Amino acid sequence: MGPAHPRLVLLAAVALLFAGLLPQALGRGKDAPPANPLVAGVCSKTPFPDVCTSTAGRHASKYKVIDNLAVLNMQVEAFSKRVAQARKHVAKSARTIPPAQSQALTFCDTMYMNTQDTIGAAQRAITFKDTGTAKIMLQLAVQDFESCDRPFIQANAPNPMGKFDKELNQMANNCMTLANMV
Repeated sequence: MGPAHPRLVLLAAVALLFAGLLPQALGRGKDAPPANPLVAGVCSKTPFPDVCTSTAGRHASKYKVIDNLAVLNMQVEAFSKRVAQARKHVAKSARTIPPAQSQALTFCDTMYMNTQDTIGAAQRAITFKDTGTAKIMLQLAVQDFESCDRPFIQANAPNPMGKFDKELNQMANNCMTLANMV
């Protein structure tokens, strides 16, 4: 179907949006703000499109043009904010768990801090459209927060950061895919 195909998809998304069905089609609740159809279109090409749409989409109003680069910037910004939330959760969790797990959480906090640094480096690389460096930095970020599991596995203890690590992994994979699309 040549050049008309993207227009049909956009037209269908706009029709669903106006009919109030797009949030349900994207698996979002009635109370969630409607997803930007352009963001949703770019996010549909990522490994976790619902995560991309719901996290990156929150930043769409900051961009005049919604393209692959803009959605990459949105997803990286959302990724950065989620890492900050993970660090806050570490501080909260550390007060309620046994000392051995608390020590493991301290290690996680260090890894999340490293992740924030590498995300910052990725953001700077994206500014210069250096997607090679951005991808390397994003891969390093994944290695950092995935390291959080190690001390819990060694202690045979549950990781209170497991949910965060799963979400961060999905967001990082989306970021790397989006970087390949720029």
